[in-house]
This record gives sequence, structure tokens and C-alpha cells, in this order.
Amino acid sequence: MLAVALALGAGCGREEPVRMERLYVFGTLADVEIRGAETTQSTAALAEVSALLTQRQAEWHAWEPSDLTRINRALAAGEPAVAPPSVIELIARSRPLEAASEGLFDPAVGGLVSAWGFHTSTFPVLTAPPGEAWLQRWREARPRLDQVRVDGNLVSSANPAVQLDFGAIAEGLAAEAILEVLARHGIRHALVSLGGDVVALGDGNGRPWRVGLQDPFGGVLGSVRLDDHEALFSTGNYNKFRESPTGARWGHVLDPRTGRPARGAAAVVVLHRDPVRADAGATALFVAGPSGFERTTRRLGLGCVLMVTEENEMLVTAAMKARVDLLRNPVSLGPPLDLGPGCEAGPPAAD
Repeated sequence: MLAVALALGAGCGREEPVRMERLYVFGTLADVEIRGAETTQSTAALAEVSALLTQRQAEWHAWEPSDLTRINRALAAGEPAVAPPSVIELIARSRPLEAASEGLFDPAVGGLVSAWGFHTSTFPVLTAPPGEAWLQRWREARPRLDQVRVDGNLVSSANPAVQLDFGAIAEGLAAEAILEVLARHGIRHALVSLGGDVVALGDGNGRPWRVGLQDPFGGVLGSVRLDDHEALFSTGNYNKFRESPTGARWGHVLDPRTGRPARGAAAVVVLHRDPVRADAGATALFVAGPSGFERTTRRLGLGCVLMVTEENEMLVTAAMKARVDLLRNPVSLGPPLDLGPGCEAGPPAAD
């Protein structure tokens, strides 16, 4: 799902110890770079980060045995299920974002994700896609997050088609927790990549962190400056996909309105101080496509967004344009959308 490749910017800075660690979680790689910390500090922090990610995988994984797969079996049977606090938090954090995105981001569509074969770590997907009759039944049932009830630690739904999949928000919440762990251990400078999505703490060797943007058409599109406590999340059709009968690339992001892979966008990048909103926002904007770019960006309160379309066109906000150094220039679809100078354009829309 994620398009960001780590790359430090050039220039002189202070000399400081560097600690690198690679972990495997959520079916992808997590890289942690810590700068300027004592060995005992970084070792203790990384041990806690590793334990945290291992626990979250056991609670959140959408298809390997986990608390979430147990909850989904209960929902399909029309029964309530006990959920760990982290799943309750995922539901709570998802609700305002689902509403603000008008359902373009919706964690209740896990059954659809499974039907399209995207509950896998092996790509491209080669299994048969769901047939039109199955999709019509799913659209008629249309599971939604607002059909999920939480009563204490019990999760239930009157719609047995509801299947939870937090793939579009889990890494954001995990990244938020990782930053909290690092700060608690006195780590002041770190860069964390979860499958390519990046969150920053402090700076990189006395200068802002810089990360590279993967080009959906191959290579590197450019780079973005990342400041303290900022997150860069992206999604695209280039890593996790299946091919259509005509040979077109169908990405793993599905449109809940049609039940089919979202079309129009090839890549979306969101920069924000809230990694949860950045994560969910990238998915919602990918579903919205070029025609819904401005509306969805405004509704989610996102000030720094870039979209490259399937036709190699670009939409970008003014604040994001000021942060990005592009190595090539896709065809511009109009002037940058001016939502102010910062990456936080305001809270999710209420209307």
C-alpha cells in the first residue's frame, strides 16, 4: 500500500551515534533509525517497540490468527465478541474519519478485501476476482462502520456482512504508539518506517529528515521534507495489486461504493502531524480519485496532499508543493489547492 522510500537529505550536520533496527510486522518491514542516543537507551526503546508491534500483530492481523479474526468470526455468526483495548481504540479513532470521508475510508469492508484476494502478502494476486452476483449481494448488504456497536469491551453488529479490517489505519496508530515509546525512553531523534510510511522525531543529523517518494510509473518521483512529529503516509497501485482481464492494474484499495478496485488515482501522499489521519486520509483520497480530491481533502482537514493520477497527471495542495522537490513533473491538473500554509487544514468537516 505504501510508497515512501527512506532517503536522508544531503548536507552537513552534527556527528552522532546511529542505531538501525529492522522488524517484521503486519506482513511488511518496519525500520527504525535512532540518532544521538546512548546504546542502553536505544536498546531498551527498540525492545519495547518490538514487543509492542508483536502484540499489535496478534491483535490486529486481518487474516492470520488474531483477536481481529476471532472477532470477525463472531460478527459473521451474529454474535458479540470480546475485543482487546487496542481494537476498541481502532474503532473509536476510525469513526470520525469514516464520517468525514463520507465512507470512502471504512474499516467494515474486510469481507470485500478478502473476496478480492487482498488478504495476502504475495502479489500480484492471481486468484479469481469475485463475480458480479457476489458483488451485488455485498452492495445490498453494504456493511458500514456505523453498524458496529461497542459496549464496554464487547463488539457486535446486526449486519453479519460486517468484517473489520484496519489495514488503512493500523500502521498510523502503531506509528503514533512507537513515537510515544521512543519519547518515553528519552529518544529525541528518530525516523520510523512501517512498510514505507514514515514518522519523524526530531531531526536527522542536525537537518530536517528527507524521504523519497516512489513514482507509480517507476523510480523515484521526488523527496519531501519531514519535520519533528510529522507523518508521511501514502498508497498506490504499484506494489499490492492484481491484473484485470484486459491487463490493467487493479490496486488493493477498494471503493466501498462499487465494491470494486478504486480507479483514477495511481498514488496519493499525505503529510500531517497525526499519523492516524494521514493513514486513513491517503486511502480515502485514493478512493475519491481526481474528481473528489478537493472535497475529500477539505473534509478531512488535510493541508499537505499530493495525488498522481493513472493518466500521469498531478493534483497538489499549495502547502505540499512547498515541501516537495520533484525529479519529474506530471501534467498539472490546475493550480495548487490553497488551504493555507500548514499541513493541518482544520478538523474533519461536520456537515
